[in-house]
Amino acid sequence: MKLQEAVSRIIAALNDAGLEFMLVGSFSSMYYSFPRSTTDADFVIGTSDWDAQALAKSLGNEFKFDPQLSFETFGGSVKNEIQIEGTPFRIELFRLTDQPFDRARFDRRRKVALGGDEVWIPTPEDVILQKLTWSRPKDQEDILGVIAVNHETLDREYLDQWAEKLGLTEELAAAWKSATEPS
Repeated sequence: MKLQEAVSRIIAALNDAGLEFMLVGSFSSMYYSFPRSTTDADFVIGTSDWDAQALAKSLGNEFKFDPQLSFETFGGSVKNEIQIEGTPFRIELFRLTDQPFDRARFDRRRKVALGGDEVWIPTPEDVILQKLTWSRPKDQEDILGVIAVNHETLDREYLDQWAEKLGLTEELAAAWKSATEPS
């Protein structure tokens, strides 16, 4: 099974379960910038009382669902992990936190067509801000790509306000300069 097929099946299962969600991480940054390789897909689930066991059952045996919640150190969220049998792929299902930025990002999400599916993803501004928060090497590349492709249409006021609240003003300025100014 390819990762896009697994993502499509997760999207269908989440929709069938009536859960509010958004696809985040590399899939959302690739939507706004450039394709890159990845072995995982990340979802934020906005419904707090969902039945993980029922979701696992609806996915079938190809999806090895870890019922044990784990803590995500970067975002302070809890998550479930799903391994796709016979592949290096995994899916992470994060719980939406009560953090103001996490809530704002979820409220601003938009529905797009991606890989033959309609799916909710964060805005490009929220992809940038989240990846600035995580600040891993792949995140830095994603940030530059999203800014480079979208800098003329990004809501700079929103970016600047949240960057200040999150303590990321300098990081945003450096990324913006790197992505938009000739070297």
